[in-house]
Amino acid sequence: MSGVRPPQDEPAPSQQVRAEAAAWIAQLHDEQRSSHLQGRVDAWLGESEEHRRAFDRITRAWERAGELRMRPAANSAGRRRSSGSRWVAAAGLAACVALAGIVVYYRHGDDVVTGVGQQQVRLLRDGTRVVLNTDTRIEVDYDAEVRRVRLIRGEAWFDVSKRPAWPFVVTVGGREIRALGTSFIVRHDDIQNFSVTLVEGRISVAAAHEAASPDVRILTPGQRLRVSDDRSPIVDRPELARVTAWEHGRVEFDDTPLKDAADEMNRYSTRHVTMADADVARLRVGGVFRAGDSEEFLRIVTAAFGLRADRRGGDIVLSKLAAPASTPPPP
Repeated sequence: MSGVRPPQDEPAPSQQVRAEAAAWIAQLHDEQRSSHLQGRVDAWLGESEEHRRAFDRITRAWERAGELRMRPAANSAGRRRSSGSRWVAAAGLAACVALAGIVVYYRHGDDVVTGVGQQQVRLLRDGTRVVLNTDTRIEVDYDAEVRRVRLIRGEAWFDVSKRPAWPFVVTVGGREIRALGTSFIVRHDDIQNFSVTLVEGRISVAAAHEAASPDVRILTPGQRLRVSDDRSPIVDRPELARVTAWEHGRVEFDDTPLKDAADEMNRYSTRHVTMADADVARLRVGGVFRAGDSEEFLRIVTAAFGLRADRRGGDIVLSKLAAPASTPPPP
């Protein structure tokens, strides 16, 4: 018997990373995948060795599933998937789900929730990939007529699987977002009453149950619609890299009022940073920070602006340093 010992097995990727890898692979094998997808996959693979290991493992599972010989049944489901490649894709998706340990949501009234500072990736029954940001809750309700998701709170990025005969609708803030083979981000929290940013494809936004209303808004890639109770809806074109930075665990600011920057950092932490007065709140900050790393944020802004950070209970209050007392001149 050889005295050479086999190499130790590499550590298994976490369930979260396996879930992300499975979601990417399912989308890459979609015949109608979006053109921006490969770049996002490459960026994700470049983030860590664990990502690459998970991608390799689940790719092998997909390829093994592709070796199965599956014959479409002579029924309506079979007619909808008349292409043999689609059956193989379905088998591959099932293998990915089994290996990654992903929960596939499709029953009536299912909820998906993240806590403060958490993120999750979920692969829905139809292959749609959803990335949930911090403190987010969605309800998934698919039936034979429509794929419906309700964003209760938080922020979610939807990469919608193209199913022309099966509409995909996200309900948020009394409005409906209708999409088909589209990538978009929806946010609904105390900071932004409601916003939707279109990354790719085409979506319409209308009052719920009023798709024929003249108030329907059609967004083009790169546009963001912001809706609040105290002003008319606004359409702008934010820098997408900044809007999507949270998917990679980052928060980016560019000449942002310090109060707004602190509010954004507070989304990822149970310890909140507040301002002592309006002068401090109006200071402008820029840079890239790790989501949830309030200590790093505090170190940088206090050093940059000469501020003090007072810990009061669970919160931190930023204020200006007191001016040194003047020394009276000698007699």
